[in-house]
Amino acid sequence: MLNELRLLWAWAATRAELVREDAERGEIVQTVVIIAAFVIAAIAIVAILVTKATSTANNVKTQ
Repeated sequence: MLNELRLLWAWAATRAELVREDAERGEIVQTVVIIAAFVIAAIAIVAILVTKATSTANNVKTQ
């Protein structure tokens, strides 16, 4: 039982040190916000293009 606790303690200490050394931690929120902004902009651009294409298609005289 003591060996298992030592192994668990060593694993937890190693993981904690790796997390502290990770320079990119905390940037995930910033990355998600930027990606969400790009997605919203892309959806808006597609909506504008579809509206203009539909309007143009409706104004085409067939006869």
